[in-house]
Amino acid sequence: MKRSRIKKLLAALQVLLLVIAVFFLSSCHSRGLEIVSVDVIQLPYRTIYSAGAHDSLDMQGCIIGIRVRDGRVREVLFEDERRATVRYAIDFSTPGEYEVFFY
Repeated sequence: MKRSRIKKLLAALQVLLLVIAVFFLSSCHSRGLEIVSVDVIQLPYRTIYSAGAHDSLDMQGCIIGIRVRDGRVREVLFEDERRATVRYAIDFSTPGEYEVFFY
């Protein structure tokens, strides 16, 4: 009878340790690597376009800073970061100022 009780206690202890490990691993991941902001560190090489001469936005040379919850900042080229996107509604045939949004 003692052996079955010891086996049950060991099984319960293993389950408890597994639950604790999963909790700590998941909380470390969500708190430590969560992106809290994306900033432009360096503008793209081209920031001025001539109406009718260009038809797309050129992001070459743009460096973004990705800040995570723990305060670390990783600087990467915009075109090298797969998760980075840019949204804009630019009519390249019409002169004017247009907003560009980075995500």
